[in-house]
Amino acid sequence: MIAGEEKKLILLVDDAPENIQVAHAILKSTYKTRVATSGAKALEQVKSVPPPDLILLDVMMPEMDGYEVCQRLKADPATRDIPVIFLTGKTEAADETHGFEVGAVDYIHKPFSSPVMLARVQTHLMLREAREQVAREKRMVDRLLDNMLPAAAVAELKATGKVAPKRFENVAVLFVDLVSFTSYCDRHTPEEVVGSLGELFVLFEECAKRNGLAKIKTIGDAFLATAGLLEPVADPLRAAVNCALEIVEGAPKIGHGWRVRAGAHLGPVMAGIVGQERYQFDIWGDTVNVASRLTSAASPGTVAVTEVLSERLEGLAISVCRAVELKGKGAVSLAEITVSPASTSV
Repeated sequence: MIAGEEKKLILLVDDAPENIQVAHAILKSTYKTRVATSGAKALEQVKSVPPPDLILLDVMMPEMDGYEVCQRLKADPATRDIPVIFLTGKTEAADETHGFEVGAVDYIHKPFSSPVMLARVQTHLMLREAREQVAREKRMVDRLLDNMLPAAAVAELKATGKVAPKRFENVAVLFVDLVSFTSYCDRHTPEEVVGSLGELFVLFEECAKRNGLAKIKTIGDAFLATAGLLEPVADPLRAAVNCALEIVEGAPKIGHGWRVRAGAHLGPVMAGIVGQERYQFDIWGDTVNVASRLTSAASPGTVAVTEVLSERLEGLAISVCRAVELKGKGAVSLAEITVSPASTSV
């Protein structure tokens, strides 16, 4: 045991006091012990706090033998991961096989050998710790995947080991960009910049989730999300624009008093995972390019869409329609949508 580390707790289950005394004498210098003199008492003891880290369980006991106790422990989600080592004088292969079948991890034969008992207890405690470490790391990986990839992509990756690239129709692509971010960086420390961005991107992600959008990635000071890509959305374009308007309204209330501009477009996209060492789910296509260029052309505090698409957004406040040059597209009639006065007054 490492110095300063809390002793592990072993539950000793045996109806013979002399066996309890011998096992306790062997373990007491290295482990804490708790005692149960019957199967029923053992099942009560495991519910105590803290629960035991390992159970040494006699096989031959009246009323409820060790096999039944072990079966009940393994049937209960709260206790099934506690390793059980049988203490027994039964050395027939069939007896040991039955013990493993009901969930025991090992056998210690009576009369007890001090070195054997200590070695086997230590081995199975270490194995349990290793399994728990693997489980913790798996949960950490799952959280990282959930942060990096849309939920549907994570599910496909876990099920098949990959996310097949696909073409998706009728997807709304949304970019949100900070206004005057470069000049802000020039005037503030890295800690201030990162802290402010952190608050902003929490707002972005909350608005995206509330409106049914999936975050794709952040690109410097820009945020990219989609509606209708991997999860169905009734009206992807309206969902994307509503999300952007919430961000436009909420950003000035955070820290520096940020202003943003946004652009949204609707159409087909290609999507898939790139990279082998660092997974990144990404999207490509003309719809993405147009959304990005609309964002660059948008006025601060507005959401830009093409005038054609703005006709689908009845009820929203269109502030201006104007012609702009978009790289690769030529002259495009752009509509800018603002937060409605009714929304800002609420």
